Amino acid sequence: MKVDISDILTISGAGMEIDWTGAPPEREPADGFVIDSDISFSGTLTNNNGILHLDGWLEAVYKSACYRCLGEIGGALRLRIKENFSGSTDAEQNDMYPFEGKKLDISRALNDNIILNLPMKHLCSEQCRGLCSKCGANLNEVQCGCSDDAIDPRMEGLYKFFERS
Repeated sequence: MKVDISDILTISGAGMEIDWTGAPPEREPADGFVIDSDISFSGTLTNNNGILHLDGWLEAVYKSACYRCLGEIGGALRLRIKENFSGSTDAEQNDMYPFEGKKLDISRALNDNIILNLPMKHLCSEQCRGLCSKCGANLNEVQCGCSDDAIDPRMEGLYKFFERS
């Protein structure tokens, strides 16, 4: 998303409102997560002696797979965005996003914040039982006939060791 900053670029303390809804910078920002609708951003962009401060709220809806049972689930993000942009060459060393000219592209900042705030492991419910390790059945839906007493052949030596104790 590009913003025309020509009105605030030369005046320190000048600001502008941003209300935007549109396609996300990336439909799949992280492996296993898909943003399947538009995202929205509402906030302000303020010039502070050449450094542009972006402050606002980002909202996005995503789909992913449950970490345990692989069922499709959805989630929503409402994030506070506070980022700085600089036109200097050392912007990235100072933890700021670089920009050039009179157009500011905030897409990378929005996408980075989405990625950083997605959950590591998303569950359909805390009680999710996952998949059977033997037959692959979804244990939330069916009770498979696999037994838990079968010993993995790689662990048989360890089982025999504890059997003697």
